[in-house]
Amino acid sequence: MRKQGFSRREFLSLAGATGGAALLAACQPVAQDTADGGKETAMEPVTVSVQSGWQTSGDGDIWTPCIELFDEKGTHISIEMIRIHVSPEDTMTAVAGGTAPDVYHRYIGGFAELMARGVMLPLDDLIANAPDFDPDIYLGSQWDNGRWDGVTYGIPALEGGSMPAICWHKHLIEEVGGDPEVGPRSWPEMLEWSRMLLQYDDDGNLTQAGFDPKDAYGFTVIAWPVVFDENYISEDKRTFTFDTEAWAEGLDIIAQFYTDPGVEKMLALRDQWGYWSGYPSSGFNNAKRAMVMDGNWLPGMLRSMVEVTGVELESIGYGFHPNLNEGNKAIDFGTGHTLFMPRSTQVAEDALTFMIHMTSVEVGLIEFEIRAAAMWSKPLLDAIDLSSVPGLQWFFDAPLEADRLWSPSEFLTPVQSQCENLWARAFEEVTVGVKSPEDALFDINNELQQSLDEYWETQS
Repeated sequence: MRKQGFSRREFLSLAGATGGAALLAACQPVAQDTADGGKETAMEPVTVSVQSGWQTSGDGDIWTPCIELFDEKGTHISIEMIRIHVSPEDTMTAVAGGTAPDVYHRYIGGFAELMARGVMLPLDDLIANAPDFDPDIYLGSQWDNGRWDGVTYGIPALEGGSMPAICWHKHLIEEVGGDPEVGPRSWPEMLEWSRMLLQYDDDGNLTQAGFDPKDAYGFTVIAWPVVFDENYISEDKRTFTFDTEAWAEGLDIIAQFYTDPGVEKMLALRDQWGYWSGYPSSGFNNAKRAMVMDGNWLPGMLRSMVEVTGVELESIGYGFHPNLNEGNKAIDFGTGHTLFMPRSTQVAEDALTFMIHMTSVEVGLIEFEIRAAAMWSKPLLDAIDLSSVPGLQWFFDAPLEADRLWSPSEFLTPVQSQCENLWARAFEEVTVGVKSPEDALFDINNELQQSLDEYWETQS
């Protein structure tokens, strides 16, 4: 399903339809007899357990203030926070063993294989019956990280919006003759600039690179359909399509960013200067890599570590990532953070109350204060000052200006974890010269197709 960009009138109309903040779902009281024969209302205390390994400690802890805000609303629900990383494999084991929490927080790709296998709880009826919650605070594709086959299993919450962008250090691009305000507009231009930006010390060690395709958002396979302009799975989810000319061309290009300086030297630079832009040790944050593929969280992350890295926020440029279909402006608008419930939960309505709380403007403002990031939503647009975070405006405007909006529902698969692992293998095989792009992609396509066929056999 292809989604085109919004017209300015449509976009501003949507953004202006603020309605009200997504408030807590009302608790349903239980009547109890009093000593004088009257009635009073009371609710049995309920504990809802929530598991996440994201932003759970230190100055970046999102959960504690959001839970405290929830407690202030005086419900009968208390929240038990399990601050442990969530993976599809661990989740499957926990649900099967009866040890799963009531709510899972998951990001970048959601729980596609678990939704497909019926491990997650369908939420459509619960959402439809939730008072004071308007699903239309989000645009349609934002729901798709938590949808499978038309059924809603997850609610967008916390960080989310447009991705990926190409981001660059203006002074480094200017050094190699590029336009610092425009940035790279094509893959050949990125390759040329990256080669000119390579620097070595007297011992031949790489000390600066132009671009690392494995950095930040580039680590996940779901980043690449957007910039290769071709999906890796058919619309009916029955056929993998990695073995196409577009994917071979794309893999060949991104492998060159490793083979040009040498794989070992690039890996050594990554070891010294980390890949994730959320860490002060990030290569991009310290201008050891000039360009990065990243998402809507980057401006806020950079702001939070100015004192450590010395990065000048106004010196970072943002734009649509170069595309194999040259000039095509494409983004994924939906692969953000999502809250799910496993089928095993015994407190679904109470868990939903907390999940809806996490979509509120109040929570959005807490996250914005802590991280200068938040889930894109219509009511939040009126509540935050984007100008306070240099670069963030680009991510909020991107859905308006894009030629192509990708939805997560287009590229998520019933074998998503295996898809991630085999794509990483193909990249490594090509960069070390074991296989050609065509052969590496042909091989992983066959393995994935076998797993996908096995899944569909269980559905028949």
